[in-house]
Amino acid sequence: MEASLPLFLVAVALGAYAQSVTGFALGIFVLSAVVLLEISSIAATATALNIMSVALGCVVVLPRLRNADWWVIRMTLVGLMPAMVVGVIALRYLSAYAEAVLRLLLGLLIVGGGLVLIWRPKPRKEMSSAFNFISIGVVGGVLGGLFSVPAPPLVYQLYRQPLSIEAIRVSLIALFAALGIGRLVVVGLEGNISFEVVRLGVLSIPVVMFFGWLGGRLPPKVSDTSMRRFVFIILVLTGGFIIFTAFPL
Repeated sequence: MEASLPLFLVAVALGAYAQSVTGFALGIFVLSAVVLLEISSIAATATALNIMSVALGCVVVLPRLRNADWWVIRMTLVGLMPAMVVGVIALRYLSAYAEAVLRLLLGLLIVGGGLVLIWRPKPRKEMSSAFNFISIGVVGGVLGGLFSVPAPPLVYQLYRQPLSIEAIRVSLIALFAALGIGRLVVVGLEGNISFEVVRLGVLSIPVVMFFGWLGGRLPPKVSDTSMRRFVFIILVLTGGFIIFTAFPL
């Protein structure tokens, strides 16, 4: 663990910077590093990610509260929070009995995140219905409960709306922070916040906050399309490898 910790924190830095610019990627980068480097369990890292998401939300969302779309956030949370509890229960079962299935799902989620990032849907002329946001929240909540990564369905949903890019990014990070708080409460009530979880989370907080702030102040001097393509390639290659490791040779 100690030898791999610097690489883990590099993944945290890259994920925090990318999330502050694109609206998501922190969880995907961190979980990818954990699986590839075998630093910790998926379950422990998912909970540590909640701590990171809350820290990033403080840096990115609090100074931009007016930029978030609070109706979108409220409607999505109606479906997100209850489904998150289901995801946490499923994670407990899969961690104990089906590690290969857990890795396969994570690999597919990472590849899906890459596809969502590169495939920019055409915005709708009108906002989607409340039911639509609640339904997408349910899907994101299950993924958030499993891996603390509800991003792919939520990112696709919000990028389809007639909202500014700033509103989309801030709203997404606010949703991830809210999920992080809720998931920490659920996992804490189960008694599953271990020393390892706290250690990973606390060590990551200054990295997340600094690189989240840096992404807001100094976005990359490349086109949005170029950055999306670069991150897409990384995620698809990483997700493909994790899927490969899910099948015993």
